[in-house]
Amino acid sequence: MTAIPTFGETLPGLLMECVVDPKHADRLLLHTWDGHRTSTAPTVEAGGRLYVPKKLDSGLAQSVRLAPPSVAFGSTGKLLSSMRDSWLKYARLQPEVADLLVACGVASWFSDLMTVALILYVLGPASAVTDLLRLLACFCRRPVLVGDIDAGGLATLPTGLGATFLINQRDLGRRVQRTLLSSTRRDFCVIRGKQRVDLYGARVFSADDFLEGDLGLMCSISPAQTPLPILTEEQEQLMARSFQARLLRYRLLNYERVREQTIDTSAFVPELQEEARSWLAPIVEFPELTKSVSAEILRKSQDLAGSRFADPKTVVVETALFLCHKPDAKDFLVGELTQAANDLLKGRHEAIELFAKMVGLLLRDLGIPDKREAAGYRVALTEAVRKRIHQLAAGYRVASLDSGIRRCAHCPEQTSPRPP
Repeated sequence: MTAIPTFGETLPGLLMECVVDPKHADRLLLHTWDGHRTSTAPTVEAGGRLYVPKKLDSGLAQSVRLAPPSVAFGSTGKLLSSMRDSWLKYARLQPEVADLLVACGVASWFSDLMTVALILYVLGPASAVTDLLRLLACFCRRPVLVGDIDAGGLATLPTGLGATFLINQRDLGRRVQRTLLSSTRRDFCVIRGKQRVDLYGARVFSADDFLEGDLGLMCSISPAQTPLPILTEEQEQLMARSFQARLLRYRLLNYERVREQTIDTSAFVPELQEEARSWLAPIVEFPELTKSVSAEILRKSQDLAGSRFADPKTVVVETALFLCHKPDAKDFLVGELTQAANDLLKGRHEAIELFAKMVGLLLRDLGIPDKREAAGYRVALTEAVRKRIHQLAAGYRVASLDSGIRRCAHCPEQTSPRPP
């Protein structure tokens, strides 16, 4: 029987995880959970196949920390409290920051179940962030602490590992940063030359400043006013083994629940809804933690919602919707829409000006057809075009839909003001 190397498998009635032998740090074993009990062995035979641990024998993989076999963690509340206590002891963080980091640690154990892996940016003094990443590595699934990395180094990571990147490099090259961000979607592969690179997994970045964008949450830490307790290497190893073993058991016990967990993400903008599930689905057992993390996601959602008021596509869609709702409107000129859009931007005190050619291109990108005439480009408001504009308005969540007022047959029958 040919042996199949693996870091972990999800089989009918059996979960499998590659772990470190507690008695031999350089030896890997396979740890299984059948829904009732755990077992640890050098090989596992299941479904007519023989599985063996996949080796971490070269490149970046050598720096990845694998968990030891799982152990009982008591209650979920006890596990949460012990993680939070560690943050408060060794980093003295604000409670909301500690909650976000606790959630990051727990959620990283379920990244393989999510469409989008979580991203966290940590702002603060370089030395404090360095210590924070080191402590976070005690809680995350398969963490790898990275101080300097290039594209070649990333390519050495083996397929299927699902490592959590903890990146203490603030001047990442554009190519490396692009690769790390583009690989957070599970269903999209990254190709470098002729090689497929599998980097999917949670990641935490040290950052100089707040990074504008759709991806990731942000937390900020302040310099400690008094000396912090020193976390020795020996204490770090003991803490990591203890938490990794308990969090692995949490993963095994809650794997099916998290996979099937339904999360209401309607309060968040569409750009954040998949990521919100990645953060929240693993921690619904912790109501206080869920509330704290949801508040942080909502703050990010509100920031993104505010930026939509100046986004050219959103403004064009909103203006087209306005023209749709004018009494007896049968069509509009692109120039007319452009003027109305600029008036809207001016009313919002935005220093942006749209031009008719740009607006025409945006309309075509949005699937709204126009036709050239002597007076300019004209959009006929056929039923199909009206329906398309309303679909776009809902998708872009334009401000005028938030009123809850139904203005035409294409508006939803019952609407209510939505959270930003």
